[in-house]
Amino acid sequence: MHRSRKGWAITLAGATLALTPASAYAQFPTYSKDKFLGSISEFTRPLFNQYFNQITPENGGKWGVAAGTTRTAAMRWGQLDTAYNYAVANNMKFNFHVLLWGNQQPTWMATLPPEEQLAEIKKWYAAVAERYPKIEWLQVVNEPTWDPPDGSVPKNAGTNFASSGNYVQAMGGAGETGYDWIRTAFRLAKQYFPNTKLMLNDVAITGQTASTDEYLKIINILKAENLVDVVGLQAHAFEFIPNNPNVPSIPGHPYEPVTDMRVHKANLDRLAATGIPIQITELDLDGFAVGGVPGDEMQLSYYRNVVPTFWEHPRVEGFTLWGWRQPNHWRNAQNAPIVLSNDTPKPAALWLYNYVRGIAPAIRADQAFTVADGNANRVGTLQADDWASQINRANLRTFTWRITGGNDAGIYAVAPATGELTVAKPELLDELTAYALKVRVSDGFHESAEAPVTVTTADLANVVDQSAGGTVPATLALSLGAPATFGPFTPGVEQEYTASTTATVTSTAGDAALTASPATLANGAFRLAQPVAVTPAKTAWSGPTSNDTFAIALKQAIGRTEPLRTGTYSATVTFTLSTTAP
Repeated sequence: MHRSRKGWAITLAGATLALTPASAYAQFPTYSKDKFLGSISEFTRPLFNQYFNQITPENGGKWGVAAGTTRTAAMRWGQLDTAYNYAVANNMKFNFHVLLWGNQQPTWMATLPPEEQLAEIKKWYAAVAERYPKIEWLQVVNEPTWDPPDGSVPKNAGTNFASSGNYVQAMGGAGETGYDWIRTAFRLAKQYFPNTKLMLNDVAITGQTASTDEYLKIINILKAENLVDVVGLQAHAFEFIPNNPNVPSIPGHPYEPVTDMRVHKANLDRLAATGIPIQITELDLDGFAVGGVPGDEMQLSYYRNVVPTFWEHPRVEGFTLWGWRQPNHWRNAQNAPIVLSNDTPKPAALWLYNYVRGIAPAIRADQAFTVADGNANRVGTLQADDWASQINRANLRTFTWRITGGNDAGIYAVAPATGELTVAKPELLDELTAYALKVRVSDGFHESAEAPVTVTTADLANVVDQSAGGTVPATLALSLGAPATFGPFTPGVEQEYTASTTATVTSTAGDAALTASPATLANGAFRLAQPVAVTPAKTAWSGPTSNDTFAIALKQAIGRTEPLRTGTYSATVTFTLSTTAP
């Protein structure tokens, strides 16, 4: 039997345990199956039904557009009828925008007495309910924190007064909750639309904690009476893009665009915690050039930055783009449309189409390469196709390649960004051999299926077989950490004292075992009543090991009545590393 022994005085040591939390991965939510993607205009264009499956009227449902030009004039339902009828005929869900807002309201409402204003609001509700029975979601109030129908706020002063509606007081004003008028609006909606999902909608919320706080207050007022079914977030370009032209300004309601989507995600989570479903109701992201980068590339970068945070959130039901095709877009001057007037999709449109459907890049089939003399370890470049390939703009790709199989020895490597395949360990390369690799590529959002790639080596002049070998001397080595101390012993107190050190084992044997001799601390002629308890973390090995370091725990129990002598107590513990299979 081979043995290795070490003896030492006891040392005190500490240890820290680090815990790594597990990660959870959710399945990607896809278009149509899990979430909708809708828009607001150009319904009869060929691409509309390819890209969208939900309809919101952009302006036709705003009261000032649908109402007669005078209080007694006939309603103007034309725009609203077109959107609604198209949705019904094409089996698309219809989101009504919007019953009440502080803009584009009937100008004759602003100066009516409050009781007459309330009567007109009820007539408006009743007319919509009767004419459009298949509304899926009804936006009851739009922009309550930004643009309430209140003629007294600074935004609605002067020429804006008439179009504001000025009927907040008719609905109860601020009242006891601070938002009684909103609660009244939803109570009425519940009466007139008992089977329709009721929505609250607002703008510039998730970028600011204060705005989210205020929005949550309103939501919870409505939630207390089970009045709200969906929370809307508009998601306009000026909420995310700095230095943005054509930014609306609301006196008394400042805001800053926030590009960091972690901020939006944190506030989105707070809204989701209410348990109420969320929709992104008015998405648009501009496409103007910045610093020499073409506008369509900037727009693509904005879509890639903004959309995933909302689309992949489990509480978000879907998106509505606030326009999609040139020139019929409220931010046409900022190049916000994602489809040109000749029906050519811009990069943002192609990316969005593929992203929401979970479409990953496709690796080309039957890729094979040959490694021959003179290759300088270069094998070839892997090829895959995506939407950018269709428009010959490979620079817009965000590919990341990886080898996923057939490369256990690490002979081959792939450049993640380019897909260039190289020989990483030429010394391990066998000639006249076919290597069956497996590879994948991700666009940063979706990863391709695993694909086979074959690499065949030719008769390589620089590859010659030569035997090689070596011997391993018998080794059975044990080393110990620094000596330790239990620290001061306290007389008259029953206590267990602990200490620790480390041991390192290197063994070439077929097995190994570690034992420790008993030891009792002594101070001259005075010995403690109980021996030191020695517990190594490992005591046995079933095969060779190298530099295996582990902890050794030591414990000393001292009784309350046990006499202790002034001075130092010490002992020697002998560790023996042995084997039965050298």
